[in-house]
Amino acid sequence: MRPTLPALAAALFISSAALAGPGADLADAARSIADQAQARAEFATGRPAAPAAEIELGDPLQYELDQFSADAMRLSRAIDAAGGPIDLRCIFRGMSGDAASRLEALNAATTAADQARIYHEISALMHDAAEIAPAADGEDLPVSSGPPGTCPAARD
Repeated sequence: MRPTLPALAAALFISSAALAGPGADLADAARSIADQAQARAEFATGRPAAPAAEIELGDPLQYELDQFSADAMRLSRAIDAAGGPIDLRCIFRGMSGDAASRLEALNAATTAADQARIYHEISALMHDAAEIAPAADGEDLPVSSGPPGTCPAARD
Protein backbone atom coordinates (compact mmCIF):
# COMPACT_ATOMS: atom_id res chain seq x y z
CA MET A 1 0.00 0.00 0.00
CA ARG A 2 2.83 2.45 0.77
CA PRO A 3 4.25 2.52 -2.78
CA THR A 4 0.86 3.58 -4.14
CA LEU A 5 0.49 6.63 -1.85
CA PRO A 6 3.08 8.77 -3.68
CA ALA A 7 1.56 7.81 -7.02
CA LEU A 8 -1.92 8.64 -5.77
CA ALA A 9 -0.75 11.99 -4.40
CA ALA A 10 0.96 12.81 -7.70
CA ALA A 11 -2.17 11.87 -9.65
CA LEU A 12 -4.33 14.10 -7.43
CA PHE A 13 -1.90 16.99 -7.84
CA ILE A 14 -1.84 16.61 -11.62
CA SER A 15 -5.61 16.29 -11.87
CA SER A 16 -6.21 19.36 -9.69
CA ALA A 17 -3.80 21.37 -11.83
CA ALA A 18 -5.54 20.16 -14.97
CA LEU A 19 -8.88 21.29 -13.57
CA ALA A 20 -7.63 24.76 -12.66
CA GLY A 21 -9.55 26.49 -15.43
CA PRO A 22 -9.23 29.69 -17.44
CA GLY A 23 -9.40 31.93 -14.38
CA ALA A 24 -6.39 30.25 -12.79
CA ASP A 25 -4.55 30.39 -16.11
CA LEU A 26 -5.25 34.11 -16.41
CA ALA A 27 -4.06 34.61 -12.82
CA ASP A 28 -0.78 32.84 -13.62
CA ALA A 29 -0.25 35.01 -16.70
CA ALA A 30 -1.08 38.14 -14.68
CA ARG A 31 1.51 37.27 -12.02
CA SER A 32 4.17 36.85 -14.70
CA ILE A 33 3.30 40.19 -16.29
CA ALA A 34 3.24 41.90 -12.88
CA ASP A 35 6.76 40.68 -12.12
CA GLN A 36 8.10 41.83 -15.48
CA ALA A 37 6.40 45.20 -15.23
CA GLN A 38 7.72 45.74 -11.71
CA ALA A 39 11.28 44.97 -12.82
CA ARG A 40 10.97 47.40 -15.72
CA ALA A 41 9.47 50.05 -13.44
CA GLU A 42 12.42 49.76 -11.06
CA PHE A 43 14.87 50.10 -13.95
CA ALA A 44 13.07 53.13 -15.40
CA THR A 45 12.78 54.77 -11.97
CA GLY A 46 16.58 54.77 -11.76
CA ARG A 47 16.85 57.02 -14.81
CA PRO A 48 13.74 59.25 -14.76
CA ALA A 49 14.98 62.00 -17.11
CA ALA A 50 16.13 59.59 -19.80
CA PRO A 51 14.09 59.25 -22.96
CA ALA A 52 11.50 56.49 -22.85
CA ALA A 53 12.76 53.11 -23.98
CA GLU A 54 11.14 52.10 -27.24
CA ILE A 55 8.92 49.05 -26.99
CA GLU A 56 10.44 46.83 -29.63
CA LEU A 57 8.40 44.69 -31.98
CA GLY A 58 8.37 41.21 -30.46
CA ASP A 59 8.91 42.49 -26.93
CA PRO A 60 7.79 39.64 -24.63
CA LEU A 61 5.91 41.95 -22.28
CA GLN A 62 4.02 43.52 -25.18
CA TYR A 63 3.05 40.07 -26.41
CA GLU A 64 1.96 38.96 -22.93
CA LEU A 65 -0.11 42.14 -22.40
CA ASP A 66 -1.80 41.63 -25.78
CA GLN A 67 -2.48 38.00 -24.88
CA PHE A 68 -3.77 38.95 -21.42
CA SER A 69 -6.12 41.49 -22.98
CA ALA A 70 -7.51 38.89 -25.40
CA ASP A 71 -7.78 36.21 -22.69
CA ALA A 72 -9.54 38.56 -20.26
CA MET A 73 -12.07 39.47 -22.95
CA ARG A 74 -12.62 35.77 -23.76
CA LEU A 75 -13.17 35.07 -20.07
CA SER A 76 -15.65 37.94 -19.87
CA ARG A 77 -17.54 36.53 -22.84
CA ALA A 78 -17.50 33.01 -21.35
CA ILE A 79 -18.95 34.34 -18.09
CA ASP A 80 -21.54 36.23 -20.12
CA ALA A 81 -22.46 33.11 -22.14
CA ALA A 82 -22.82 31.10 -18.93
CA GLY A 83 -25.11 33.72 -17.43
CA GLY A 84 -22.54 34.55 -14.79
CA PRO A 85 -22.39 37.64 -12.61
CA ILE A 86 -22.44 40.97 -14.40
CA ASP A 87 -19.80 42.44 -12.11
CA LEU A 88 -17.34 39.64 -12.85
CA ARG A 89 -17.78 39.81 -16.61
CA CYS A 90 -17.45 43.60 -16.46
CA ILE A 91 -14.29 43.41 -14.38
CA PHE A 92 -12.60 41.20 -16.97
CA ARG A 93 -13.86 43.34 -19.83
CA GLY A 94 -12.44 46.40 -18.06
CA MET A 95 -9.12 44.70 -17.37
CA SER A 96 -8.87 43.78 -21.03
CA GLY A 97 -9.33 47.41 -22.03
CA ASP A 98 -6.99 48.67 -19.30
CA ALA A 99 -4.18 46.36 -20.41
CA ALA A 100 -4.51 47.53 -24.01
CA SER A 101 -4.61 51.21 -23.04
CA ARG A 102 -1.57 50.85 -20.76
CA LEU A 103 0.36 49.31 -23.64
CA GLU A 104 -0.58 52.27 -25.84
CA ALA A 105 0.51 54.63 -23.06
CA LEU A 106 3.89 52.90 -22.84
CA ASN A 107 4.42 53.46 -26.54
CA ALA A 108 3.42 57.13 -26.21
CA ALA A 109 5.57 57.87 -23.13
CA THR A 110 8.37 60.37 -23.64
CA THR A 111 10.48 59.84 -20.52
CA ALA A 112 11.59 56.89 -18.44
CA ALA A 113 9.70 58.44 -15.51
CA ASP A 114 6.49 58.26 -17.55
CA GLN A 115 7.19 54.64 -18.37
CA ALA A 116 8.02 53.84 -14.74
CA ARG A 117 4.61 55.15 -13.69
CA ILE A 118 2.86 53.12 -16.40
CA TYR A 119 4.80 49.96 -15.53
CA HIS A 120 3.75 50.42 -11.89
CA GLU A 121 0.13 50.76 -13.06
CA ILE A 122 0.45 47.59 -15.14
CA SER A 123 1.92 45.73 -12.18
CA ALA A 124 -0.94 46.86 -9.93
CA LEU A 125 -3.55 45.90 -12.55
CA MET A 126 -1.98 42.46 -12.91
CA HIS A 127 -1.89 41.94 -9.14
CA ASP A 128 -5.61 42.73 -9.05
CA ALA A 129 -6.22 40.35 -11.95
CA ALA A 130 -4.27 37.57 -10.22
CA GLU A 131 -6.48 37.93 -7.15
CA ILE A 132 -9.80 38.12 -9.00
CA ALA A 133 -9.34 35.73 -11.93
CA PRO A 134 -9.61 32.46 -9.96
CA ALA A 135 -13.18 33.46 -9.01
CA ALA A 136 -14.16 32.78 -12.62
CA ASP A 137 -13.45 29.09 -12.05
CA GLY A 138 -15.91 28.86 -9.14
CA GLU A 139 -18.72 26.42 -9.70
CA ASP A 140 -21.25 28.18 -7.51
CA LEU A 141 -20.95 31.77 -8.70
CA PRO A 142 -24.01 33.85 -7.96
CA VAL A 143 -25.90 34.68 -11.11
CA SER A 144 -26.93 38.27 -11.76
CA SER A 145 -29.48 39.28 -14.31
CA GLY A 146 -28.81 41.74 -17.06
CA PRO A 147 -28.54 41.95 -20.80
CA PRO A 148 -25.66 39.93 -22.25
CA GLY A 149 -22.53 41.87 -23.07
CA THR A 150 -23.43 44.99 -21.12
CA CYS A 151 -21.74 46.56 -18.15
CA PRO A 152 -23.16 49.29 -15.95
CA ALA A 153 -21.85 52.76 -16.74
CA ALA A 154 -19.03 53.91 -14.50
CA ARG A 155 -20.15 56.45 -11.93
CA ASP A 156 -18.01 59.32 -10.67
